[in-house]
Amino acid sequence: MKLKSLPYAVHPRPNPIAAALYTLRDINCRHIVLHGPPGCNFRALRLLERDRVKIFTTSMSDFDVVLGGKQKLLEVLDAVYSDFAPEIIGVVGTCCTTIIGEDLEAEVSEAKLPAKVVCANVSGCGDNTEGAIRILESAFKCGIIDSAELERQVRILRMASKVERERGVAIPGYIAPSEGDNCGEVAKEIVERLKEGLIVILNAKKETAYLYADIILAINSAKNRLGGDFAVIANLEDSKGLPKVREDARNIVMELKENGIKIDRFSGSLDEYAYSAEKALELSEEFGYSSAVILGIPQALNPKKFDYSVGVSSGERTMTRLRELGYKRAINEEGAHVSVLGKRRIVRSHLGNAIREVCESRG
Repeated sequence: MKLKSLPYAVHPRPNPIAAALYTLRDINCRHIVLHGPPGCNFRALRLLERDRVKIFTTSMSDFDVVLGGKQKLLEVLDAVYSDFAPEIIGVVGTCCTTIIGEDLEAEVSEAKLPAKVVCANVSGCGDNTEGAIRILESAFKCGIIDSAELERQVRILRMASKVERERGVAIPGYIAPSEGDNCGEVAKEIVERLKEGLIVILNAKKETAYLYADIILAINSAKNRLGGDFAVIANLEDSKGLPKVREDARNIVMELKENGIKIDRFSGSLDEYAYSAEKALELSEEFGYSSAVILGIPQALNPKKFDYSVGVSSGERTMTRLRELGYKRAINEEGAHVSVLGKRRIVRSHLGNAIREVCESRG
């Protein structure tokens, strides 16, 4: 296929503007102004509203794109503060404001609001992580995060982009989408492998862990009902990361504990999935199991260390990549991110439900 030979990705990729928006949420910013056309990043904005974030737009017109939308931004910022008086307001510029060179920092300063305003111009070009980094740099200037956390965030975000370019769906050329394996069949295989011992590695990205952790609950149920053994390695440390990331980790660990599940080894935090992958593989050697179920961002791990491996992630192109990387089975938890927005407890997964059905059928 000729498309595969092109030196850049020709399939859709995540948007840096959306990454900036979600990063604002992670620093507990609950009022965000998108400075751009009203339709820009519509889906990301609507989904953020599920997560207790109030969203506003400056509704830039063709006229504003030519001459600048400063006046609209000042009006919207004044109205947002007047109506809600938030401690933090986020402002994300878009392709339009980037191209015409609007100086967001100067405009925000002119607004003279008695609030911390975290702002950045972000275009749709480049790695999505660059949008997050620009917001974090502004958060540092506002005193919301310290220099150590900023440095850490830049390091792990750029490593995440590197993993996607080398092992994920940001590789050059074209990745054809493909369906995941049948959940019911894979669930039966997992239950059988459980009898010999199983490694379960949670290497999830932020709040998606609320869904992938359900598979750990289901495997534990299978162990209790049908026998077997498994060990859990998870990137659920709660001592590092932005406020929401730490909160999500604490919530999940607590709920697993309530269900009688102890994390055998911690590999990192929920934002360190690019680094925690290698550590998880090293930790897995302590248990000597040859079968593994890897949840969240399995493309960051090398499955060839195991005789049997199941990669569980989201997206049809990711399924293609998991097979290319050597996973024996690939499970698509379609819509994983959408299903966890606004959640603070573990939510049911397709594979988890399939494992429970196997348990029911076998008594």
